[in-house]
Amino acid sequence: MAMTEEPWLSWPDQLPQGADRGSRPEPPQHWYMRRELHLAIGILVAIFTVYLAGQRATAGARAILDERLVQSGAGADAALIGIESEQLSAVRAVAFTQGVGAALIKRDGPALNPLVAPLQANSTVPMIDVVEPDGRVLLAVRSKGAPAPVASRKGLLALTQSLRQARGARGGRLSEIVIFRSGPTLLTIGPIVVGGTPVGAVLAMTPLADVLGRISQELNVELTAYDVTGDPVATTASFDPKALDPSTAQALIGGGAIVTRYSRSNHREKLGRLIVDHQPDAVLGVSLKDDSNRTGRMVSIYTAIGLLCASLIFASLWARVVLARSRNS
Repeated sequence: MAMTEEPWLSWPDQLPQGADRGSRPEPPQHWYMRRELHLAIGILVAIFTVYLAGQRATAGARAILDERLVQSGAGADAALIGIESEQLSAVRAVAFTQGVGAALIKRDGPALNPLVAPLQANSTVPMIDVVEPDGRVLLAVRSKGAPAPVASRKGLLALTQSLRQARGARGGRLSEIVIFRSGPTLLTIGPIVVGGTPVGAVLAMTPLADVLGRISQELNVELTAYDVTGDPVATTASFDPKALDPSTAQALIGGGAIVTRYSRSNHREKLGRLIVDHQPDAVLGVSLKDDSNRTGRMVSIYTAIGLLCASLIFASLWARVVLARSRNS
């Protein structure tokens, strides 16, 4: 009977006479062949796969959110131009209505009212003032819910600039954000000229909070305006956003790159310039709730469930093969 030098390598029919096939010695196993090691490596690979899937899902969801915030910021500036155009149309309608200049020269407020009030009612502008060159308000027309009128706009730099540039290329018409006692306001102003001489001005105004609220509804995002010192002056958010560092605010208004931050807990915000009358006038913050971490967690859970199910299927198949082999031995 032929024998090999290593008995455990003998074929079953070549075992020594009387040897029990079930008691055949097992071949030696190296450390890298141990089942415990393979199981540990499999678990580590599964954990890494679940983690990586969650991180990739989080990054993808956050990138989509950032893109939406950037596009919404551009849309907000475009929508603001539309509101400026509406106010400019109201200013021009009042300034070029026959009889307005003559009534202003006579300081006849009652004569102005039937001329200006219908124009304001037919526009989307909630506040229109007709003022004398010294800033005295001769007529104030308000929509329901708008801030109350004031007696004077004396000291308003936009009024001085508008009257001084009445003969300029733009006819003294301009728009900017001003801070009144009633709050920050989007102002469009134009001079009323009679015989080549400015005799007063017309102011079309919308509270900045209303402007942001209107745009926010169109874009379905939270909008906040910050002044040059970084303080929030108007917002559509349900919370008070954190103030900006003054240097950051000034850099953004000066044309700096878009800044990303969290205005509160998980509200992600993109900060850029708020353009008024083709000039940067404030900082605009566009924010939304960031649920990218939740998306990553759900993807991790789904991945873990998938790996677990696949492992159970392979384990079931492996158990059936081992059981079949044991029955045939």
